[in-house]
Amino acid sequence: MLPDIDPHREKMAIDTENDALRRRRDRGRRSQAAFRKRQAEANQRIKDQNNQLKRAIERLVHTTRGDEQPELLNSIFDVAEAAGVDVERPSQRDSTQPSPRHVSENSRIRLCPVGGEDDITISAITRDVIGEPSHQTNSDSGLSAPSSAPPPRLTCGLWLDNQHYMRISVPPDDIIPYLGPGSNTFAGKLFWSLLNHTRKKCTRTHTDAAILITKALGHSKVTEDWPVKYIEAMVEARLEYKQTGSIRSSLASAAEPDLAMAVRDRITADYQARGMDPDLWISVMGIEKRVKRMVGDAAFAVLEAAAKGEGDPVLQHLFEIIECKLHETCVCFGDGPRWKVDTVDGIFLDWVHTAFWATSRRGWVGDEASIHSQCISEALHCNNR
Repeated sequence: MLPDIDPHREKMAIDTENDALRRRRDRGRRSQAAFRKRQAEANQRIKDQNNQLKRAIERLVHTTRGDEQPELLNSIFDVAEAAGVDVERPSQRDSTQPSPRHVSENSRIRLCPVGGEDDITISAITRDVIGEPSHQTNSDSGLSAPSSAPPPRLTCGLWLDNQHYMRISVPPDDIIPYLGPGSNTFAGKLFWSLLNHTRKKCTRTHTDAAILITKALGHSKVTEDWPVKYIEAMVEARLEYKQTGSIRSSLASAAEPDLAMAVRDRITADYQARGMDPDLWISVMGIEKRVKRMVGDAAFAVLEAAAKGEGDPVLQHLFEIIECKLHETCVCFGDGPRWKVDTVDGIFLDWVHTAFWATSRRGWVGDEASIHSQCISEALHCNNR
C-alpha cells in the first residue's frame, strides 16, 4: 500500500527546484553580461591604442624631411603602411625632397661670402675648392676680376660627409704606436700582419682561427671566458681604423680607447698573483728590439727591408713563414699578441742566420755552420742581458 503524498509538500519541492533553476539562469545571464562588458572594454582599449599608435606614426612620417638614410626612411613608411596609415611614400625623383646623397662629378656646393670675401664653390665629390670668381671684370667701373685661386684657408678642402661624424674617430690606445710612420716599421709590419692573419687573410694552411683565438685567451683567468666573436670584433675595429681613420659605431664596444691597456694590467696582476713573470712574454716591439740587439744595425736593416717586401726574395719568403708561425704561437695580453722569449728565438733563428750569411757584417765571418753557431750564442747573450 503506497504512502499518502502530501500535496502541499510536493508543491514546495517543485517551487524550490524552480527557484534554484531561476537563480542559476540569473547567474548565467549576469556572467554573460559581465563577459560582454569586459570584452567591449578590451576592444575599446585596443581600438584606442591602435588610434594612438596610428597618430604617433603619422607624426613620425610628417617629421621626416627626406634626407634621412634610405634604410631608415623605407622602414618608417613600411611601418606606416603596415599600420594602415594613409601616407604617400616619397619617390627618389620627388622634387620636394632634398638633393640626393649621391651626386655627380659636376655637382658643386656654393658657400656664401663671409666678411666680404668672395663666393667659394666646392666640388661635392672631391671636396676640392673650385677657383671661380664671383665677380666678372667690369670695364665701366674699373674693377678687375679677383684671382681665381681660393683663399689659403680653404686650399685644404672641406669634409662634407655627414656620416663621418657618426663614426668613432679616436683610435684604441694599443694601436697608436703602429699608426702613421709606425705602421711601416718592423714591429708595425708584424702587428698588422698578425691582425690580418686573424681575419684569415693568409693563403697558407692554418689551424682554425676560432681554435687559435681560444688558445690565445686561455693563458689567463682574465680572458679565458671571452667569446671569440668579441676578439674578432676588436681585430675588425682596429683594421678598420687603420684603413679609414675611423670605426663604425657598431664596433664601439670593441674599440674603447683604454680597454686593451686595462686588460693588459689585469693580466699582469693575474700572472704576478700566480707567481708567474709576465716579462717572459714579449710584444712585437719586444721582438723588434730583441732581433736588433741580436744582429746589429746593418743586418737588421736587411731584415727590416724584407719585412717591408723589399730586398732579398729569400728573406721575404722566410719572413712570411715567420708571420704564420707567430700567428700560431701567440697569446693575447689585451694590448696585442705576445710570445715567450724562447719561442721567438726559435722562430727567428734561421731568418737571422740567413741575414748574417748574406751580409757577413760585424766581423762574423766563416762558414755557414760557424755563423749559425754565432747566431745561437748571440741569442743566449740576449737572454742574459
